[in-house]
Amino acid sequence: MLIAKEARSPPQSPRCISIISVPSIVYETLSVDTKNLRFESRLEVPLSWEDPDLSWNTSVYHHDMVVLPVSKIWTPELHVTNGVQTTIKHSNKDLLVHSNGTIEHMVIMNTVVGCEVNLYNYPFASDFCAIALNVWAISGCGMFLDFGNVSTTSANRGDWLTEEVELNAKGGRDDRNYLWVSLKMRSENPFLSLVLPSILIIVADVVSFSLPLGGGERISFKVTLVLSFIMFLIILNDLLPGGGQCSPIIRKHFCFCLVILVLSTLQSMVLTRLAKCGTLWPCSLSKSKDSLLKDTDNEEESKSDIKASEEEKNTALQKVVKFLNKMAAQDQKNAIHHRFANKVDLICFCIYLTVLIVYAVVILYFSFGSQCKINQLDFWS
Repeated sequence: MLIAKEARSPPQSPRCISIISVPSIVYETLSVDTKNLRFESRLEVPLSWEDPDLSWNTSVYHHDMVVLPVSKIWTPELHVTNGVQTTIKHSNKDLLVHSNGTIEHMVIMNTVVGCEVNLYNYPFASDFCAIALNVWAISGCGMFLDFGNVSTTSANRGDWLTEEVELNAKGGRDDRNYLWVSLKMRSENPFLSLVLPSILIIVADVVSFSLPLGGGERISFKVTLVLSFIMFLIILNDLLPGGGQCSPIIRKHFCFCLVILVLSTLQSMVLTRLAKCGTLWPCSLSKSKDSLLKDTDNEEESKSDIKASEEEKNTALQKVVKFLNKMAAQDQKNAIHHRFANKVDLICFCIYLTVLIVYAVVILYFSFGSQCKINQLDFWS
């Protein structure tokens, strides 16, 4: 008899209002996509409503309740206002109908909503995401939800922790209900994999000032640090969005560290040049000691066939003394260049260390003492 009525339209009332009761909601966070700013969740929503057309007289039909197939009667269609993708399926192919026309049913919702999670203090981020759960209503006519309580399950999902879920209504309106989900990031993993390596690379760069300017060890070490830091910067870009209202401060931190690493490498290259030539301009290649000795030997061999007189011996000795004096002057000049380059290097190190200390204070202030606000309900604006 009930199936024959084909009650596939919503129940009507004199006030043009149908109340859909939601006694409880079981909520679960599935994932938080910080790259695309997407928030996925699962909801088990039990529904209860009254349809007078599906009531019966228990004196005629001696049943207090019956089970009917879902496909044969009307069921409320929930929708997520800010949802990007929502799938709703019935928890069972049947539903329960009481003799007074009360119907009980449950649906399972998997929804992906656009939520611009506040990542300003990443990886120490925390924020709220809204899931606007409503039914059809227009001009005060239609269906309205009467919510009960909300419970959560599986609070830990990846790097995000679901702290609390509340039911609210924007502006006290019955047609603007939403779940207010409080999220907090578990900072251990991103801190150990991104923040800590960046700090260690900067510390290694500071210690690299103890390496000598000559020989190229310092430059090769600093280039290795720059390349390693670029790798971590690429990993960070794969995790964070390209823009947003509150751009993560860690992106500015990585950019600053990369710039200061490159400047430190360039400074070492310039001072290495200065220690070798004493000038930043291209210097001509002077003859090496071996070439000078070879020239002297060739000069001596050209006179080997002639019997050396006392005068010629004195001339050869004077050439050797002149050569040694020239090499001593060159060594003294190189020592002056090295001392000057080391003094400039010490000054650069002090400036570098001071900049890092000031920067550490500034970044700590903005990371923990500054906040950025995002309106998560702007989709209703």
